[in-house]
Amino acid sequence: MFDIVPEPAGRVLDLGGGVGATGAALKRTRGATFVVVADLVAGDTADGVDVAVSGNLEDPTFLRKLLEDHGPFDTILCLDVLEHLRDPWSTVEELHKGLALNGVVVASIPNVNHHSLVLPLVLRGRYELQDAGLLDRTHLRWFTKASAVEMMTKSGLKLETVGGYLGRKKGLLNALSFGMLGRFMIMQYLVRVRRVA
Repeated sequence: MFDIVPEPAGRVLDLGGGVGATGAALKRTRGATFVVVADLVAGDTADGVDVAVSGNLEDPTFLRKLLEDHGPFDTILCLDVLEHLRDPWSTVEELHKGLALNGVVVASIPNVNHHSLVLPLVLRGRYELQDAGLLDRTHLRWFTKASAVEMMTKSGLKLETVGGYLGRKKGLLNALSFGMLGRFMIMQYLVRVRRVA
């Protein structure tokens, strides 16, 4: 994820960021100047977090106040959070309004095409939800690469990059399959979109 965060990261909002470890790391490594963490429960935060706000991430009133009080933001992080929301499309639309011109939203979005979900579904007609990971039982929304891009660009944000990490072995297998197997091996997509004039 750090590879697709612009430098300097500037003013950062880490949506659903827990204690804010990622935002704090951006302050140390990518030129973040001010870090706000917004999560359902805000408590202790990592060193480097400037503001922690607790609230319902799907409540438009909460999001608008957060963005008015602390924005505009140069970088908004949505790391493994959008799939937990009932209406992530509206959330991205609200976040768009809180971006500075040329600001970016960086999201990590689990891939529903991953083999750990597709193979049991195809071969056994079922899959088992789990307490964490791709099959986390708290996921409310499921995305392919195309539907993740559609969600992130629907409000008018411009797609700059979308991809996922394969590693050496999976990368070789994907190359040998002429790119046909990649979508089954990428666990999550990393997407960056930008607010343009």
